[in-house]
Amino acid sequence: MMKTIIQGGFDKNMVYNVEPVENHLNDWDPETGFYEDYNIDNYFNDEILETTMRVIHALNVALLMLCICQYNYMFKNGSKKITNLYESKKINAMYYTYLFNRVYSFGMLLYVIYSIKTFEKHICEWHYGCESNLDGDLTASTYYYNVYNSECPDLNKLEKNYLDYQPHLKVDSCGQYNYDCCKIDVVCEGYIQDNRSYEEFNNTINDRLIHPERGYIPIHITSRGGCGGFNILKLINSYLYNDHQEFLSLLIYIIVIWFNVNMIILFIVIVNKKLDTWIPLATNES
Repeated sequence: MMKTIIQGGFDKNMVYNVEPVENHLNDWDPETGFYEDYNIDNYFNDEILETTMRVIHALNVALLMLCICQYNYMFKNGSKKITNLYESKKINAMYYTYLFNRVYSFGMLLYVIYSIKTFEKHICEWHYGCESNLDGDLTASTYYYNVYNSECPDLNKLEKNYLDYQPHLKVDSCGQYNYDCCKIDVVCEGYIQDNRSYEEFNNTINDRLIHPERGYIPIHITSRGGCGGFNILKLINSYLYNDHQEFLSLLIYIIVIWFNVNMIILFIVIVNKKLDTWIPLATNES
């Protein structure tokens, strides 16, 4: 049987067959030339998660450098009372943004630690190409893919995700005999999950000669234009793309929150009449 990896890298449409390799991943025995079935987990890495964490670390370092610059400016210029409006607003803005940036930097550090401890890679499966093995049992090839931000999705979740980003393809009703919708063949996947026999699978396939709709689940995606290019891989690839886009969204949220809060602080400093002058902070010496 074939194991097919749907990569969770930047090319979400890259699908390729995996052959067992002669190394420690599959307990290769160089003397006998025999290998055990390879561990599928070893063919996926945490590149996206690790890259995201590295970018957050870089942003955190940049923010800490900004805090140091702000602190140095206040140390040099904030030791005496300032009545000049522009200089007063400037140093007040520097002070209050410094306080926020210091806390925000610490918060990002905590989030990275939390993410490393809690983010989990889930290896998901979809079975296809069922047939009988040498013992007469049902066996199948398998698509493998990895997700981070959720548990492995079922078909309903795959469909919902696809239609959320392709709403123009959605139809509310599949019509009589489901002819208005594209369909997904779920016989092999379902029979493997239910641990059913090859004989039952074969009977279902043969019964399709009389009942061609057997073993297909309609997806509320319009069949106009044909469904020849539509299959389970389209749903999986769409889910993978959106799952991994959440990492990019996280980086955007971090930057947007930091920018907006700093802008709010600047606005408050500008309009607040109490901040028209700068009064030096109390020190231990005073």
